[in-house]
Amino acid sequence: MIKDLHIVCLAQPYPPNYGGAVEMYYKLKALHAAGVKITLHIFLYGDYKPQEELSQFASKIYYYRRYTGIQAQLSLQPYTVKSRKNAELLRNLCSDNSPILFEGLHTCAFLGHPSLRKRYKIVRTHNIEHEFYRKLASYHPMSWKSVFFNIEAWKLERYEKVLRYANRILAISEADAEQLSHRYPNNDVRLLNCFFDDTLDNDIIETQPYILYHGNLSIAENIRVAEYLLSEIAPHVSYRLIMAGLNPVEGIVRKVMKVPNVELIPNPSKEQMDKLVAKAHINLLITFQNTGVKLKLLNSLYKGQGYVIANNDMIHGTKLGKLCTIANTAEEIIQSVNRLMKEKVSDELSHERRHTIRQLGYNRVDNIIN
Repeated sequence: MIKDLHIVCLAQPYPPNYGGAVEMYYKLKALHAAGVKITLHIFLYGDYKPQEELSQFASKIYYYRRYTGIQAQLSLQPYTVKSRKNAELLRNLCSDNSPILFEGLHTCAFLGHPSLRKRYKIVRTHNIEHEFYRKLASYHPMSWKSVFFNIEAWKLERYEKVLRYANRILAISEADAEQLSHRYPNNDVRLLNCFFDDTLDNDIIETQPYILYHGNLSIAENIRVAEYLLSEIAPHVSYRLIMAGLNPVEGIVRKVMKVPNVELIPNPSKEQMDKLVAKAHINLLITFQNTGVKLKLLNSLYKGQGYVIANNDMIHGTKLGKLCTIANTAEEIIQSVNRLMKEKVSDELSHERRHTIRQLGYNRVDNIIN
């Protein structure tokens, strides 16, 4: 059983205000609660700064700057990896003999380094990264972003073979676990369901007659979904649709103003978002990218009091589909909305969903420390 652990974070896990940060932050919290002594290594970039909040979980915290820019791109190593190849990190990892948990393929620059040959090494994969980057490229056709994402996908697919140096690979979904088990049959590949905030408001909340779509409204995947909902769904239902999320782009702001039954809530606080999710009669969760696990689906199923409508790409690689109403076309979504908005939500619905999520092993560290 692991009692001491180095954790290399691909980015600042606090505040937990986007998917990757949520997963890392609540994993840290769960490991600390399980009695694991943590040495934390965090890569910073952009406006992210050291956070005192994390000292409650880690005995030591080291911060590193990413080597961003054109020089990090002029390499056969993926930019996401090369920009995090920091010699100071290797020195700090060699300060003792504790096992190491690498968060994402992004942090694996030293996974196969001779200095770490005798160390027990665990890699938590957040996606099948080359598939994820190819999806990103498809959102930016005929642009420099498409070129960058396609090149990065090619590099990541080649680089993924570094996982053979891991003693254990922790996949984030059943679909990813199946792929990785096939490619790395000599490694210990396990499913580790993701971590999220499972705290609940003790007040019983009655649902309100609105539909909620939420997500980071500045990233291509969610912008595409928001535009789809604004053109194909909202004009064809008579119910209020709330869109809530980080940094909505100007195009979304303008389009929302043209659809009378849509309300935009930019940059809600965590408390405000939790209340929106809990009170929504329907949480509508659509994606066109079936990579990784969508934490907002998990959050909506666990904290929402009302119904959840999702498409197949949203539930891909998980057993969460049985907790949702599945709708894949605009016609199916509209029909599901009109039917569910007329149905009263049972008191048992949310309790049954939470029980199922706990039974599926979310927020459990067993596959890390045992």
